[in-house]
Amino acid sequence: MEAIQRLTEVLERKLGKKIPLHEVGYETMSFTHEEIDEELVPPYMIAFVPAPILCHSANYTDVEGNYFTLMLIETGSESLYEVWLVNDKLVPNFNS
Repeated sequence: MEAIQRLTEVLERKLGKKIPLHEVGYETMSFTHEEIDEELVPPYMIAFVPAPILCHSANYTDVEGNYFTLMLIETGSESLYEVWLVNDKLVPNFNS
């Protein structure tokens, strides 16, 4: 559920409007190291994480049809690695 909270916090700030929770999708997935796209997650971020690696994903589509996805990937530390996609394209530093 942390992914939903983080997605709504960032999008409400960026879009300047309330994001209804019933419009946010959520999914948890597990991956092996080989299944994770290196363009999304640098290998050093997960090098010491035992498989399966958990990824918590939340997504939202706005009224213009823009599709926002946040993936939180476990890194073996307390902090999760954030990956933001807008319309399926990686957006580095989206949350800044």
